[in-house]
Amino acid sequence: MAQRSRANREEIPGYGAKPTREERRFQHRATRHAANQILHLVDDPDEVVLPETRGSKAPVRTNNVSDPEPRRFRVWKTKFWKRRHTFKEEKAALDAEWPVITPDQLPD
Repeated sequence: MAQRSRANREEIPGYGAKPTREERRFQHRATRHAANQILHLVDDPDEVVLPETRGSKAPVRTNNVSDPEPRRFRVWKTKFWKRRHTFKEEKAALDAEWPVITPDQLPD
């Protein structure tokens, strides 16, 4: 399967064999060296356009991404002993909602 995928990808225009790790390392080092030399020779480093390397740019992100939903507290992930102090309060609140039955209301 991998051989077939690799063969199909080579038909895509612009797709070629990637340089080896050593070649990439050498190219990046040469780019860094050239950039340092340029920065040392220029008076105002903010106006300099440095040489680009492949993969050196950060991906462009759009601003129309909606805000993520707030994370909810998941009880099923929390140990019982960690939420035990609220359990008594919740139980007391449930018990407080029961109607009070007086002796007059009891069926005979």
